[in-house]
Amino acid sequence: MRYLAQAYFHQDYDLEAEEPIQILTEFREVEPPEAVEELRASLEQIVASGMGEDGLAEVWLETAGASYDPRQDGIAMSLWFHQMIDSLM
Repeated sequence: MRYLAQAYFHQDYDLEAEEPIQILTEFREVEPPEAVEELRASLEQIVASGMGEDGLAEVWLETAGASYDPRQDGIAMSLWFHQMIDSLM
């Protein structure tokens, strides 16, 4: 997830796609299938842990280092994680 956050959701991510979720589509299309599956499994594991919104925000923004905060678009962190998982299928 750190690779996705730092390589794809960097400071200028918004110049590369109209919608943030489109970044995940790009990731799915250009990265090896094994990397896509590993990321999806990791995200599913995080969601299954029952972590709350604050914990998910910390994982995404602090631990992974993403520049995109979905809450600024009115998207709950839990919904964002589910959207990321769905987009990687």
